[in-house]
Amino acid sequence: MKSLDYTTGKISGLLLKTAVPMLLASLVNMITQMANVFFMGHTGQDVLYVLSLYIPISFLLIALVEALQLSAQVTISRHRSKDQAEISSLLAHYAAGGLLLTMTIGLIVILCVPLFRYYYGIADSIHPLFSGYVRGMMIAAIPTVLGAIASAALRGLGRAQQASLIAVGTAAVNVLLVYLLVRVIGLSLSGIVYANMISGLLSLSAAVIYLIRTGHLKLPPLQWRMSQLILLRHVGVPVFVSYCLIFLSTFFYNRIISPYGESVIAGFGVGYRIQTMAILPGIVIGSAIGIIINQNMAEKKGERAYEGFKKGMQHSYAAYALIAAGVWLFKEPIVTFLIAEEAARQEAVQYLSIVAPSYILMGPLMTALLTMEQTGQGYRALLLNAVYFILIVAAGFGMTTLLDQPEAFYWCIFFANLAGASVIIPTFRMYKKRYIQEASDSDHRAQEKVFSPQA
Repeated sequence: MKSLDYTTGKISGLLLKTAVPMLLASLVNMITQMANVFFMGHTGQDVLYVLSLYIPISFLLIALVEALQLSAQVTISRHRSKDQAEISSLLAHYAAGGLLLTMTIGLIVILCVPLFRYYYGIADSIHPLFSGYVRGMMIAAIPTVLGAIASAALRGLGRAQQASLIAVGTAAVNVLLVYLLVRVIGLSLSGIVYANMISGLLSLSAAVIYLIRTGHLKLPPLQWRMSQLILLRHVGVPVFVSYCLIFLSTFFYNRIISPYGESVIAGFGVGYRIQTMAILPGIVIGSAIGIIINQNMAEKKGERAYEGFKKGMQHSYAAYALIAAGVWLFKEPIVTFLIAEEAARQEAVQYLSIVAPSYILMGPLMTALLTMEQTGQGYRALLLNAVYFILIVAAGFGMTTLLDQPEAFYWCIFFANLAGASVIIPTFRMYKKRYIQEASDSDHRAQEKVFSPQA
């Protein structure tokens, strides 16, 4: 398969050719997570409760994965014209940094398990299940993070389809392993840990083998250069902190609804996982827009870069008109398929009945934020994310205290999603000024210099 040239051809076609494979890969990963919920949801309420408690911690790992893979993708996308030794050096630096960060964060999380137990008031009978699952997932995160970096390199080199094929294959293996280990052998949560570890190793191996076979990965010189990780600061750090905000917010979300019992926490957890799956297309479209913008700006094609943003946002709005309607209309069969426990099922349906209609605006907002994170506006996106989550947490605590109903918290999320859409128009203006007006002003100044009598 040939790599895509984002500087020529129709924008819509390039968006689809980039976003669809990435969406397929992301959806496959999310379907894998939903398969885990399905298997656990038909095993018992205790394991479903533990999975819900683990959601905030999972976002901490997602923060690391997204920060590293987006930084690696953008860096390699901008350097794809360089020699193979430079690409190999970039990959080696991101892999080493990813390994060190994953081990550090994993150790911190494991040491904080007693604090999580105290914070959530986890019962003695549940604690061994929770602590064992957390420790196992921290170990399984190592090959997952390294595999994500290798796949990001493929996307940055214009080989999104190959990266997606690897994701589809390893996710299918993951689902099969979870079925065998959980349903057939009966390993419960430890089955998920083993499945993630094995599929992560397979993903890493497949991506590395492909990079070696295509000549993009060779043994680099053993010399550490911080300059190789410069985009980790400009792209990765804002993305990491943004996802850490999600970690903190979901940490507080569980605290807000914890007075209402384990069934409410479990039901909310399932509803929130469905929501995470629903916003994936917006995130993927934003990532595709970022690739198009970065490669066109490298060729100083500002108007085409802005056209990429505009077309991408149009696709996002069209997609979320369907997604919001689909989740709202089919919420009951989706939830019924995933979990068996009646009280938790009712709570998940209640959450989606309130929040799902707001996805029509929340999805394009995610697209805009992801585009900002990949095009040098990461700290602005971080500020917007912070305001969004602080608003939900503050209003959620206040309204549930006042009304003593979990539904009050769900309505806070709904209205925050509507309010967040107010940043879309200013974002359009920012990109238009940045890529069209400033470029035309620069061309005008250049022409004046050429035709000036003093030149």
